[in-house]
Amino acid sequence: MRIRSALLAGLCALALAAPALADQAPPGQALSPEIVSGAGLSGVAGVHAARYRVVHALGITSAGSFRVDFGAGPGNKLVLVRRGVPLFRALRFTSMRWTARAVLIAGVGVAGGAQVRFHALVVDGGRRDVFKIGWGRRASVGGPLSHGAIVIH
Repeated sequence: MRIRSALLAGLCALALAAPALADQAPPGQALSPEIVSGAGLSGVAGVHAARYRVVHALGITSAGSFRVDFGAGPGNKLVLVRRGVPLFRALRFTSMRWTARAVLIAGVGVAGGAQVRFHALVVDGGRRDVFKIGWGRRASVGGPLSHGAIVIH
């Protein structure tokens, strides 16, 4: 009976060790890396990586002082003030087109108590930052900054 128990225990141990031994390469031969289809340098099909862009701007142009801050609350992300009176504020953005140093923003805002569609151009030009905004059928106002800065991340 003892021989039978010892033999059965040995077979169980061998059965448990067999999968682990199967993964080992013969001496002197390396294991090949696991090959995953579609996981090459071009990425994995169907997977998209999002890149979050941010604008922080505070400055003065010929149109007045402005602020662009994506971290601000609703209705305060883009604001234009002239002589202490709010001239325009954005309610929501409908599109943004990005380049390395500029963003073109379109959306809906409030000007003169009425809702209007707007477009704004914000350029981080190093020494020559630019802010322009236009709404409704009005021509764009703004231009190069006389004070302040625009930073695009």
